[in-house]
Amino acid sequence: MTRNKFLYRLNWIIAITLLWELLFWALYLFFVGSLGNKKYGIDSIIYKFPEAFGLLAILVPIIGLYFYRTYKHNYQIQGTNSRVTQSILRPVSTMSNFLKYFFFRNAFVFLVIALTQPIYGKKKVSGTSESLELVVSLDISNSMNTMDISKENSRLDISKRALIQLINNLHGEKIGISLFANSAFVQLPLTTDYSAAKLFIQDIETAMITSQGTNITEALEVSNGMFSKEKTTKGIILVTDGENHETNPDEILKIIRESKIQLSVMGIGTKKGGLIPKNPYRPELGYKTNAVGKPIISRMDPSLIRSLAKKGGGKSTISSNEFPNLSELLTQINKMKRTKIDNLEFEVKEERFQIPLIVSLLFWLAYMIWSKQFVRHLDKLVKE
Repeated sequence: MTRNKFLYRLNWIIAITLLWELLFWALYLFFVGSLGNKKYGIDSIIYKFPEAFGLLAILVPIIGLYFYRTYKHNYQIQGTNSRVTQSILRPVSTMSNFLKYFFFRNAFVFLVIALTQPIYGKKKVSGTSESLELVVSLDISNSMNTMDISKENSRLDISKRALIQLINNLHGEKIGISLFANSAFVQLPLTTDYSAAKLFIQDIETAMITSQGTNITEALEVSNGMFSKEKTTKGIILVTDGENHETNPDEILKIIRESKIQLSVMGIGTKKGGLIPKNPYRPELGYKTNAVGKPIISRMDPSLIRSLAKKGGGKSTISSNEFPNLSELLTQINKMKRTKIDNLEFEVKEERFQIPLIVSLLFWLAYMIWSKQFVRHLDKLVKE
């Protein structure tokens, strides 16, 4: 009977351990199931990383190790002389032994539940929204058919290539396209469908407007009218060879500047210029001539490009390269200050991992306090 003070009640430990597992998971499943009610529109608990539950397989060897160490302790005590046992060893507590396992086991299980990141319910949050609307206004006057930059590609071809490259570098901004010559029209309203935008750009030809010329005023007016009424940052990218044959655009440029619409003007062409083909698809028809039969030479006007940008309070970029470097233009777009729309309220699903994590830490703290090794460590610190 005396020896029993040094033995753990193994059968009791096995029974209570297995009973706790059954009870714990039954209560957990009941709790999780009772939270959701589709009839009343109440969401159930979902897990962001349900695969983390696989870590619970480690619980099996933890239980097995606990049983084994308890059995090994009893086996060693039973093989020891009773007088030696009483003189060397201290009596043990089955409940204390179980509680030590109990705290460790629960700390581990609740940590695994926290790792799955359970999500339940919704919460209202307020924040800000940032957005940007871009309108590309592309010159499709006959002068854009000039091949002064490349012998194989016209200014229009190079502009279209640059715009597709530009779209490939956008990330969520809305983009619209307007085309102009002597008049202007909307080719593509504002959209975030970049694939559609690139298809529209590929179809652009100078023949899309029969009334020829370069009416920058109307181009800017049409582009300005494409923006939404939302409080967002707005920008216009004007792509032209720098020839303005129509009205003075100062008034619309003033409106753009005062409306805080950010203007970027991109000039395409060379100062030397080139001849304008009568038909870009039939070069054998020759080139356009003036009233006296002299070939017309179209030259890109850098001074006009810079003047337009300055009057509109924006930036200018000039490219005479077959593959335009858009780094400066992209930098301008990235620097455009996104307007923040405050006082937005929206619902988001709420993560509840904090609850099982706190429970896990509390059980771990209890385990550490209950551990004899931890208590001895504290005693050592006090003595020092």
